[in-house]
Amino acid sequence: MKKKVLIDLRCEIDLPYPMFGHGDLEYTAKYLEQEAKELTDFIRDHRSRDRYGISIIREYRDLCSFCGTTYEEDTDGMPLCCDKAIQEWEAIKSNKVEAINEV
Repeated sequence: MKKKVLIDLRCEIDLPYPMFGHGDLEYTAKYLEQEAKELTDFIRDHRSRDRYGISIIREYRDLCSFCGTTYEEDTDGMPLCCDKAIQEWEAIKSNKVEAINEV
């Protein structure tokens, strides 16, 4: 059975990006390093820096609840990871067919 599992967390800080285009990655890297230093200074002295956005990013992955590997399906929706997941899928599928036939 597929279950959504939190596998990683990270914090992203959106630094102000230079609006003018130099096309030079080294220049942009130095600019962003300076902005990171200013943010560090801000955290130390608590001045207002409303231009910064800080987000917590959660990364999820569908894992098999039986074997714990990444949950993958074929084109029919049948799991590809382990026999237990396949058996459960077949049981659910046959119950749905039986319920449809009863109607």
